Amino acid sequence: MTVRIDSFDTAGPGDTDALVSRLAAYDPARIRRLALLVKTEGSAEVNDFSRELASWRAREAVLAHGGAALLDRTVLLHSTGAEGAMTPFGYLFADLADDPADHPADLAAPEPGAHAEPDAALALGVGRSREVRGAEIGTAGHVALAEAAVAEAVADAGLTPDQVALALVKTPLTGHDEPTRVTSAAAKAVGALGSALALGEVDRTAVVPAAFGRDTGLYSRRTMVFSSSEADRVEVLVLGNRPGAAGGLRIASGLLADVLDAPGIRRVLADAGADLAADGTVREPDRVAALLVKAGHRSDGTLRGARTTVLTSQLDPDKHIRAVMSGVAGAVLGSGRMFISANSVHQAPDGGGLCVAVVGPAAGGTGRRAAGGGA
Repeated sequence: MTVRIDSFDTAGPGDTDALVSRLAAYDPARIRRLALLVKTEGSAEVNDFSRELASWRAREAVLAHGGAALLDRTVLLHSTGAEGAMTPFGYLFADLADDPADHPADLAAPEPGAHAEPDAALALGVGRSREVRGAEIGTAGHVALAEAAVAEAVADAGLTPDQVALALVKTPLTGHDEPTRVTSAAAKAVGALGSALALGEVDRTAVVPAAFGRDTGLYSRRTMVFSSSEADRVEVLVLGNRPGAAGGLRIASGLLADVLDAPGIRRVLADAGADLAADGTVREPDRVAALLVKAGHRSDGTLRGARTTVLTSQLDPDKHIRAVMSGVAGAVLGSGRMFISANSVHQAPDGGGLCVAVVGPAAGGTGRRAAGGGA
């Protein structure tokens, strides 16, 4: 199997023209798994239906391309909130059945410093839980469903838990069988802890309801979670470098200290194989197939010992964080095409975050299909 990543811009939440164009390049019969990770504009409130519109239109596009069989092999991970320097856009991940024509260039040696074995390349897997009942949302039962979905995705990717660089978890915050809701932070908390259990990162005995959203020392180091009002179950995309996998893409991930940690972003990009200029910017942005950042704020609202208004402003804290981090990460990447998600509860130390980069080979490789510029 060979993983390909395309990026596509959107003119609005319901725009799928570029997505349809990207899908047209792939024979549905060759697609083992498909995943869409999309950042769309909207208020990000519970009753903001921009994400629901975007998801519905993407579902239609996949159905039109490959029918119900392809849709069954697809996960749709839409996230609202494209503040700051972000371009509303999406990543299309396609795991394709091997084609001998792909292999000569794909098997190029990794860049120096890449966190991968010489013959390892990007692999992906997907997982889903059953429907999360309204009464289960935000509970230990929700944690268990997230854990099982992540474990399913790890197995689907052919990875071991230690080989996982990123588990992307989408988890419901509203009930679909009865009127129920929790906060976005609460939904993210249980999703993150379930993932941490599946990846073997936390002590199971510590994952108790009293710790949900409160124990800042309990966190995953390789998980990004976002909550959803339109989804009725946990959906997961897992990425990692698998020895023997075909393709020229490689992934690296690492924790960030806070929203100003540009050096941390540079380290992750370099670990994935990106070449950085003397001024710390990426020399060849088109080689960066994907850049994802989960960012947060300290529970007391301070940043490096100084007061901020992140908790006292009329703006939701997540909007502050996405806007700031998009500027910091965009200055390194040289592009607004990056996936920034806020609220790192149980996904990093208090106030910290996670950066993930996927980088393709140098000139002559074919790990990434160019699609609208850099990541």
